[in-house]
Parts: sequence; C-alpha cells; structure tokens
Amino acid sequence: MQPTDKFRTDLDQAARRASGRGEVAEIEALRSFFYRSFPKVGENAKSSLFAFYLERRRASPGTAAAWLAGVGSVLMMDYDGTPFERADWAEIKESIVLEEEELDLDLLEYVMSLVLDHGAL
Repeated sequence: MQPTDKFRTDLDQAARRASGRGEVAEIEALRSFFYRSFPKVGENAKSSLFAFYLERRRASPGTAAAWLAGVGSVLMMDYDGTPFERADWAEIKESIVLEEEELDLDLLEYVMSLVLDHGAL
C-alpha cells in the first residue's frame, strides 16, 4: 500500500470512528488526524487548509473528504491526481505560503511546482 493510500484509508477510518458521536466530534477527529499526519507542516498552513476543507464540508461532505485526502497526497509529496480546480490550487498555495520560511524546501518546491503546473501561480 502506498503512503497516500494509507493516508486516505486512515482518514476514512478516523471519520467512521467518530461519526456516531456527532458532527463536532467527527470534525475534531479529522482535524486531529490531519494535524498529526503532517508534523513538518506548520500550524498556520494546516489550520488554513483545514478551514478550506470545512468550507467544502458545509456544501458537500463527501466531496470535501476527497479534497482533504488529495491535499494530504500533495503534502506527502505524492500527488494522487485528485482533480483540483484552479481555485483549489490557489487555496493550497495560499496556505503553504503562510509557512514558506519554515517549511522544508523540497516540500515547498514540490507544492509550488504543482501549483504552477495547474495554472494557479
């Protein structure tokens, strides 16, 4: 199993385990899992990305979960081809730029390269 597949599976499991305890518990479980999954990404970037996820969740929870898993693949430097729109790439860039001084240079270059390739730079 690839790391991105494991992340996706673990993300789904975190949501399923918390789903019986209500929406607030599910969101907190997902937030906690997402934050723990990327210890080298700063709190501001993770907070910003999760806020974008929450906006999507209000409109379409299933689509939002796929979006968050796709973002995870980007942060793992193993983009899985999630079909992000130009606005999604702009949001990812906006979040990553919050940590550009502290972020691992390889990850910063990887994300910015994807953003550029998808026309959002």
